[in-house]
Amino acid sequence: MKRKLHKLALFFLLAATSLSAQADRNERIRTLSSNLMCVCGCHQLLGACNHFNCPSSGPMVAELGKHIDQGETDDQITAFFVDKYGTTVLAAPPASGFNLTAWIMPFAALGIGVFAAIYFLRRYRSQWAGAAGTNPDLAKYHDKVEEELKKFTPED
Repeated sequence: MKRKLHKLALFFLLAATSLSAQADRNERIRTLSSNLMCVCGCHQLLGACNHFNCPSSGPMVAELGKHIDQGETDDQITAFFVDKYGTTVLAAPPASGFNLTAWIMPFAALGIGVFAAIYFLRRYRSQWAGAAGTNPDLAKYHDKVEEELKKFTPED
């Protein structure tokens, strides 16, 4: 009886280990496929390619799983895909060389836009304030609104 319990416990331990390894493998595939682009031309992440019977995503995910099963690290797998498909397979461009401009330009454009907006607002603020007070058409309507407000008695 005790031997059967030991065998049963060993069986459950091996099954749990196998399920844990499979879950870890699936998580690594999901993580790595979110860092790679599908090469079918859809411009979507590998794990999110929604083309029915996509000729690229299925084989790429299978190849990804094969490399994970061989025990390669994430960097080795990514390097393999870059060697095979080029840097266009990466979801984010590497932060080196000319690709560094893809990381810098959004912030530079935002900074230039902020400085341009501040310059424009400071330069024309006094003109806008002076123009609003000297417009005769607005003064006429302003007087009418003031007269109506004096006649107005709120109802409770």
